[in-house]
Amino acid sequence: MIMSRFNKEDMQRRLLQRVLSIIIFIVCVHGEVYSKPFPEPYEDDWGMIDWEEESEDIYQLSGFLEMASGVRLSNDPIIGTDKTLSDLRLQVQFDYDLQASQFSFVSDAYFDGVLEQTRINIREATWEARLGFLGAWGNRFDAKVGQQVLTWGTGDNVFLNDLFPKDFQSFFAGREVEYLKSPSLSAKVSAYFDVFNLDVVLTPEFEPDVYINGDYFSFFLPTAATQVALGFDVTPPLRPQSPEYALRLYKSVGTSEYAGYFYSGFHKSPNSLTQDYRPTFSSLNVYGASFRTTLGNGIFNAEFAYYDSVDDKNGDNPLVPNGQARWLLGYEQEIVGNLEGSLQLYTESILDHQALIQNSLTPKFEPKQHRVWFTQRLRYKGMQQALVLNAFNFYSTTDKDGYLKVSAEYSPVDLWRLS
Repeated sequence: MIMSRFNKEDMQRRLLQRVLSIIIFIVCVHGEVYSKPFPEPYEDDWGMIDWEEESEDIYQLSGFLEMASGVRLSNDPIIGTDKTLSDLRLQVQFDYDLQASQFSFVSDAYFDGVLEQTRINIREATWEARLGFLGAWGNRFDAKVGQQVLTWGTGDNVFLNDLFPKDFQSFFAGREVEYLKSPSLSAKVSAYFDVFNLDVVLTPEFEPDVYINGDYFSFFLPTAATQVALGFDVTPPLRPQSPEYALRLYKSVGTSEYAGYFYSGFHKSPNSLTQDYRPTFSSLNVYGASFRTTLGNGIFNAEFAYYDSVDDKNGDNPLVPNGQARWLLGYEQEIVGNLEGSLQLYTESILDHQALIQNSLTPKFEPKQHRVWFTQRLRYKGMQQALVLNAFNFYSTTDKDGYLKVSAEYSPVDLWRLS
């Protein structure tokens, strides 16, 4: 079943309205009854305790207007246009502080000149609170409910245990990097204990990535053995409507942080096929761990994730992706004054690869058993941080290809920025 993404956004908007009605009700019931300590004391440079003056503002309203444009450096005859980005965007941000909670709202309204569509994207509409109204035990818990952007893990633009939705179309089109992480309608509960801390996220209905589908970029279709630009969206019943569950258990010891992860849901892109060869999402469980610590003058990180392809336990189902083991090593530090650098090594190993090749519909197009990526980042801040130069490079030694993302930002005053 195929439908436009604009209709999909209408469905999400109606669902979000129902959730927001519940949130507003909770806020109205609890917002005036339970209070949090305010203001907080702080210790100045002389060791004296002082108190911040209580702000009279209980809400903040801000936003920006942005124009963005991008073109191809090489021709893609399948797409038929050189434009990859042509946005006129207005973002509005609104925060409202209650006595025991906060309501936050961030929404983009923009005209997409590539697809010639006007769109509304609600990036955040949440109610967030410390659950102190549940008693002393509740002070150990925070809750955040609604449309929100979620993330965790140690990678820099490389995601192993972060199975929250990503917008790869925006990333490759050249939009701001913040748009790589896409929002989902979720409930997040955080718990803080002496032994460990815990984050649990429930997404009542599966939220996929904004994947490459032919709207902006063509892609290779193995069954057709050619580049295509179908411009498709996978919708129910081929897109699951079941919940997703994500969990992070973490603990800081000195300058080191340890974390364990679990995810139960579905592959985030439609890289599975039905029996009649229509794209769909297959079930996926992910188990992982990460470690981050200081090393020398910088920070070292390591992360692992085991992808359990639930619908292809033995790797012999050609319509479903095999399980994988993924590893990441990274290091970042300041090289000289105002210049930071980082390196990452990422490896991806397909499990039961021989069974995949033996049963594949297109064995010559299957990926190698082991893939290796290297990433490098350089970031320079000058002119009292008014100028930021950034270069981020992906290169795969196994695929023999890469991707370079270069940006320059100049913002002499808070009111405007050129990038």
